[in-house]
Amino acid sequence: MIVVDYICTQIDFPLCRFVSKEACKGMCRSEMIREARINSPTVLILLTVIIGLTTRMIKHVQNLCASIGRAEMSLFFTLYNLSNVLSLVLMSLRHRLNERLMLLCTTAQLVFANSCIFSLLVGAITMDIFVTKFGLESTTILYLSVSIYGFINTIVIFFGLAIKEPISIFVLVFCCNLVFVYAYFILQVKKLNYNKGEIWAYGTLFLALVCFMISSMPIFIGSEMISILTDKYLDNLFFHQLFLFCAVVMIHKFWLSVYDYEVESYLLEL
Repeated sequence: MIVVDYICTQIDFPLCRFVSKEACKGMCRSEMIREARINSPTVLILLTVIIGLTTRMIKHVQNLCASIGRAEMSLFFTLYNLSNVLSLVLMSLRHRLNERLMLLCTTAQLVFANSCIFSLLVGAITMDIFVTKFGLESTTILYLSVSIYGFINTIVIFFGLAIKEPISIFVLVFCCNLVFVYAYFILQVKKLNYNKGEIWAYGTLFLALVCFMISSMPIFIGSEMISILTDKYLDNLFFHQLFLFCAVVMIHKFWLSVYDYEVESYLLEL
């Protein structure tokens, strides 16, 4: 597929090893540390920092015991963290994993990433619902819908990577995720308008959208320019992960500004 081949020339996604014969020309350089080859060290450091900070955000959300949408945000951050952990494994062990393990890890990473974005949209809907007319709790709907979507993703992505079929991967990873993200922002703006939200909430949501749009740009452009300007110490994947994390942080800040109605709780040891 021409579009997937072009994307793989711009950014070094793990899925490119299965669905494209093209290689990223501006990929971050490798370094030798004590006779061990470290692939893309700056990206690995960034992912490690992101995983640590996301874990901290998860704990912060869980400490807000009475805030609306705590389960939704915890699920979103957990799926995002699992996706980054697998990205770290795939980046650091790309030359050591055999093809079968690479296939399984890449499938799991994409499933967690797609489910993360889907949970963001579903969570925005279930956040304001406590019990449906069928007697189901909002968290039950959230977990059930995300599980079903994740199961469908697992089947489609696994066989898509196994038979090297790029169309299904492109639709799920790029098209569906873009639709879900923009649907989330539109939904939140409508909810702010309905509830007459403060201007700060609009600003935070706008910054999250800007960061997401910037994170999408390295997928399509800038590989050669970034490699030249940074002498291949940085690449498109680095900036994609950086600004995507910035978008996640701003979504966290938006949730705190709209749904946090209590002071953070602390456990007391008696």
